[in-house]
Amino acid sequence: MASYLHPGVYVQELPGPQLITAAATSNTAFVGITETGPYNQAVLITSWNQYVATFGGMMWGAQLPFAVYAFFVQGGAVCYVVRASADPPSAEIAANYLDGTLSISAACPGEWGDSLYVTITNYPPPTDPTDTTTKPVFAINVLYKMPDTGTDPSFYDQLVAFYAVSNNLVAQSINGETYYQVETFPGYTSADLQKSSVSASSNLETKINSSSLFIRVKVTETGASRPANQTTPVALTGGAGDSTTTPLQLDTALAALDTVNDISLLVAPESVSIANLGTQRSTVQEAITYCENRPHLDLFYIADPPFGLSVEDIEAFKTGAASSDSIVPEGNALHSSYGALYYPWITFLNPSSGMNVPIPPSGAMAGTYAATDTQIGPWQVAAGITYGVLNIATGVSQILTDSDQDTLNPNGINAIRPFVNYGICAYGGRTLSTDPSLIYISVRRLLIEIEVSLYNSLQWVVFEPNTQKLWGTVTRDVNDFLNTMWQAGALFGATAAQAYVVQCDAGNNPPDLQAQGQLYVDIKICPVFPAEFVIIRIQQATLGST
Repeated sequence: MASYLHPGVYVQELPGPQLITAAATSNTAFVGITETGPYNQAVLITSWNQYVATFGGMMWGAQLPFAVYAFFVQGGAVCYVVRASADPPSAEIAANYLDGTLSISAACPGEWGDSLYVTITNYPPPTDPTDTTTKPVFAINVLYKMPDTGTDPSFYDQLVAFYAVSNNLVAQSINGETYYQVETFPGYTSADLQKSSVSASSNLETKINSSSLFIRVKVTETGASRPANQTTPVALTGGAGDSTTTPLQLDTALAALDTVNDISLLVAPESVSIANLGTQRSTVQEAITYCENRPHLDLFYIADPPFGLSVEDIEAFKTGAASSDSIVPEGNALHSSYGALYYPWITFLNPSSGMNVPIPPSGAMAGTYAATDTQIGPWQVAAGITYGVLNIATGVSQILTDSDQDTLNPNGINAIRPFVNYGICAYGGRTLSTDPSLIYISVRRLLIEIEVSLYNSLQWVVFEPNTQKLWGTVTRDVNDFLNTMWQAGALFGATAAQAYVVQCDAGNNPPDLQAQGQLYVDIKICPVFPAEFVIIRIQQATLGST
């Protein structure tokens, strides 16, 4: 207490209201496979260029780089990236090919690299097929060998087949085998191989490694000369991986997020590369369970569908039923208000090659959430022709009809559909829950924002005297915060009293609770629900009627 010893005017500054600030709602955590970077550490990334400098570029066989790129293109601004270790660690080996000058390896570890082949040819190709003279200028061509007739295609076989169709690639028959030339790098000479030391980079390495999805190249000697022509495809071999269990140690990678408190969205797209769809569903459930077990329930998971599933199969994947074609096994249903599932995959135009690349939709959706949060807030669902447009998308892996969505929507599977004049849009806003009060993504994310905001901003209350003064202060601060939310359109009601109620008084804080050191703040809110179904009713009036 201040001392007043002489007559006069004394001025004091009193503390103002403890403002409750809204928590960030679109900071996204990405977990998956990257080219480089530290393992099992959450690294803050604020741009695609920063991601490339820290974790490397895009590569076939890893979904996370595509997801991060789509996130930033769609409007995302802040994310954390966790590079997960391989499961088991010994599986992290990329297929490779080595001649006297060049070492060529698959861009990403895994068995898929064993389907890659390379050729080295003159450039431009000779007009006379019998001309075998080695020219100074050469090209490195990357081919993908398709499975033999009658063999079940792997996930990557299906992906390459779709990639070929999307880019009008023509299948080549060489010695009775079917190949697609997925990339070509023409116009190099021996001068492009020169470098000052083995550890330095040559022009060829820099150009190919920064733009190729499928391979990484290394010049193995300083005085390298032009490699010999190799017109018969040579296989990259030695790739290791496990396509039946999880491709990475997801639990360890997720644990790296335990100490990160400013994230609200989770993307873990590597689940799609698991061949066994029962295991893939369990991996999706693992990520959902992590969100549900977060201490402050602050994380929402955007799940990806398996590639190439029909409407019936994706319904079975979500509900836990076995599909009639036996592609999807019976298992536990995906059921949670802390997750959402989008279907089908989308394609985007790779700026390095000008080719359309199929990717799972989670990264693009996280960026769309972020853009919508910036414009409106998490109570506006990122769906429809205004807030659900996927500007990055150049196509979808499957065209859905209204009848298809009649099946998907009630089961909590959000459709991605192309619309004339509007583009490709997310056209669903449901969580994986069947609880009627929590079926909408916007409602769950609004609750997350309010709960986390109150948790962060009311820390000052701890150890304060539990008196009527404290009750009145807390009530005032929470009312001010919710009033701001109501005025912004997050809560429904013609008046503030209809939109929310805050109680912190003797009614819910009796003496016995005070004696236990407990303070209760009871809040009721009326969230805004999306106008999911717009019914236009028209009636023809008779003459003379009003």
